[in-house]
Amino acid sequence: MIAELGHIFLISSLVLSLSGGISAFFLKKELPIQKFALLMTLLVTGAFFALIYSFVIDDFSVAYVAQNSNINLPIYYKFAATWGAHEGSLILWILSMNLWLLAFLSFNKSGSINFSNIVFGVCSLVIFSFLLFTIFTSNPFERILPVPPLNGADLNPSLQDFAFTVHPPLLYFGYSGLLLPFAISIAAMLSSVPNRDWASASRPWTLLAGSFLTVGIGLGSWWAYYELGWGGWWFWDPVENAAFIPWLLTVALVHSLIVTENRNLFINWSLLLSIFAFAASLLGTFLVRSGILTSVHAFALDPERGLFLLGIFSFFVLGGLIIFAFKNSTKNQSSDYSINSKEFGLLLNNLLLVVLAVSILFGTLYPLIYEAYTGGKQISVGAPYFEFIIFPFSLMLGLLQGIALYLSWGSTKSFNFLGKLIIESLSIFLLTLILLFVLFEDLIPASFITIFIFAWLISGSIFFNFSFRSLEKYLDFINRRIGVLLSHVGMAILVLGVGVVSSYSNEKELILDPGDKIKFHNKDIEFLGIRDVKGPNYISKAAEIRVIDDNRSFELQTEKRTYFPSGQVTTEAGIETGIFGDFYVSMGDNFNGDSWSFKLQSKPFIRWIWFGALLITLGTFVSSINMVRRLS
Repeated sequence: MIAELGHIFLISSLVLSLSGGISAFFLKKELPIQKFALLMTLLVTGAFFALIYSFVIDDFSVAYVAQNSNINLPIYYKFAATWGAHEGSLILWILSMNLWLLAFLSFNKSGSINFSNIVFGVCSLVIFSFLLFTIFTSNPFERILPVPPLNGADLNPSLQDFAFTVHPPLLYFGYSGLLLPFAISIAAMLSSVPNRDWASASRPWTLLAGSFLTVGIGLGSWWAYYELGWGGWWFWDPVENAAFIPWLLTVALVHSLIVTENRNLFINWSLLLSIFAFAASLLGTFLVRSGILTSVHAFALDPERGLFLLGIFSFFVLGGLIIFAFKNSTKNQSSDYSINSKEFGLLLNNLLLVVLAVSILFGTLYPLIYEAYTGGKQISVGAPYFEFIIFPFSLMLGLLQGIALYLSWGSTKSFNFLGKLIIESLSIFLLTLILLFVLFEDLIPASFITIFIFAWLISGSIFFNFSFRSLEKYLDFINRRIGVLLSHVGMAILVLGVGVVSSYSNEKELILDPGDKIKFHNKDIEFLGIRDVKGPNYISKAAEIRVIDDNRSFELQTEKRTYFPSGQVTTEAGIETGIFGDFYVSMGDNFNGDSWSFKLQSKPFIRWIWFGALLITLGTFVSSINMVRRLS
């Protein structure tokens, strides 16, 4: 009965979102849109908890539960299994869109009734389309009748991990959060709200969506690093790219909105980026759920569902572009700007980010285009293409970001700061090189550029503030700009982590018998032996590895787990973490007797990548919250 109640909640929300969305466009009067949004949110929340309850009580008569749970599955993974596959993740996606809309209506204090109505109307119609898609193609409450199974097929073993219980919800909140900038841009074109007002209303929500995207992508990277047993932090997987592209466009949109809000410029550019960022999130949804791409991240393999999603994408994105074609705005355009201004720097930043996003999108979709054009012949676009593309863009973006704070609106009168900036950057560059030489007893020229970009970003972000004459003014500036400072410093730390781990990583594959000893990267490694481990829903072979490093000894355990009843096998890596690097060991295949293959890896500074992503997340989150409080 609980499943049927959840289904009724979804249908009720479907009707409410359609009626509310249509009313918001055609009734030119004040509507109780906040009450509408609250009721829609409560209904979807009820459906979501009905699904959770079905998992917790092992109701295998619900097909979705039977496909993604098991009696032996630990309770916290039963909770996470709610969004562990296609149908349940859609409910969470719809719930997050409702929460974004409710938050906007609660904090937005715009005096324009028409503007708020249109934002509500656009969001409601998008929510309606996803509810329609869920109910008719992906209903999580379908029953298995008349005889349900006694046990379920189990959750995908790769998803039975802490990081993957929190990574998808955070990423969904980032994806769905881009609905608000899209709806605000449509409302701006269809109403008479001044450009600076709608840009000011859009920027905090764009920042907050970007914050969730950043932490979601970062957690996904961390999960792939230790759970898949490969030891990498980014693989240019098509679905990884599908998350990275909206992130790039969101960063571009944030910087464009700054200019629109402060200088009343880049108005049409901000409108277009709002549409394209939302389009990229819908495209990512289509790629993950249509079966068009093969990936460890993919949810569904049903082309019919893909066509439905493609219809949603086409309706809203093409509709937004048609409205833009007839209602784009240059009203109250402010004065021009010079090539040495902050405006031009932000424009260049935008162009670089957008071209990079398009290049990554092309590399992701090219194999599909090639296969369709050649009648089935397949080709792959691997990491060399993406690394070749991203390097020059990262270099130019880093150089630009380093001087961004020094540029002035309209025109920069003096460039005397460049000499000081170069000296500070070179000093940090040399100190970093000395640190790396002490740690690794080697300097690799290939890493010099990324290390210099790190130094350039740090000096440009931090030492700019030392120009204040008093500590009081400096602290006041830091308090007002803490979000920007954290984001830019986080990017610098992330760049350093990427550069060092790419240049100084070491790995070795070998076959060992119990008692064998080898030397790897100044470490003495001993394979102690194999023991059997029984978990709540798996059995495993666990290898014990002793590592002696600089008179310090520690033991690591790496496993090969076999999950039942599915029989799927996963690798659990053994990792010794540290500030300046990780030692990583993962099991391979079993050979004669107790002989096993292993991969040993040294990953210097890899934690700095995720620490940098965390700082970017905190910076954007703090900035967005401060803006929401200021506007409310």
